[in-house]
Amino acid sequence: MAPDLVNQGLELIKQASYILEGISNNPGVTSLQFYDALDLAGISCDDERDALYMAAANIEMSLELVDDAANPTIH
Repeated sequence: MAPDLVNQGLELIKQASYILEGISNNPGVTSLQFYDALDLAGISCDDERDALYMAAANIEMSLELVDDAANPTIH
């Protein structure tokens, strides 16, 4: 796999994580909340919005799979 592609993916995940943390530091952010945060951040490019949304959805799904009440996972 091309290192540039991996780095781009990691950067999208990092950016999506920061956006999620800005909304709430707990799992369960809604699509509407996320898109509102993108609007507030001035992110209007459809391709960038779609990529960030997919990264955020993967983060949220991963957090839902973690079931560790003693050590809760946050964004």
